[in-house]
Amino acid sequence: MNETKKWYIICCKARKETTVYNELKKKGIEAKFFQKTTTLATKKGIRKVLKPLISGYVFVYIFEHEIGKYQFVEGVAYFLNFNNKFEYLNDKDILHLEKLCAHNYYVNLCNKLTEGIKIEITEGILKGWQGSIKKNTNSNHIYIESALKNIDIVIKKEDITFKIIEK
Repeated sequence: MNETKKWYIICCKARKETTVYNELKKKGIEAKFFQKTTTLATKKGIRKVLKPLISGYVFVYIFEHEIGKYQFVEGVAYFLNFNNKFEYLNDKDILHLEKLCAHNYYVNLCNKLTEGIKIEITEGILKGWQGSIKKNTNSNHIYIESALKNIDIVIKKEDITFKIIEK
């Protein structure tokens, strides 16, 4: 078994990032929870408080086979996964987040798949096909254009593996 540790992404229950982080640290697990200083105006005056850099996420440095052991830590909702593969950040991404945190930048998560982005499917029976994101009232769908001018094949983004080829 040639498995390496990775920075897996824990999605926390609402406002439970600190709880998850502290529980992991108590267990001796390497974890990261990035915070920034924010100024709030309250009835008692202006004060500085720590807020999550990215709300809802804690990063844990473990082997993939250990995920089951930590998915029931207090405050954990689930480990982020896509297409039945657990998502993780590489060391470079963690360093970038540390720099953002050190300089107190504001970070906002957004859906990379905004309307108009072109993608190419990288796995499965549609491998090599290209399409674009079109907005549906319920969610984003990927529309694959066909040589038949009158049809679009609608695929939920959760059902395929793809790469963005044009923004």
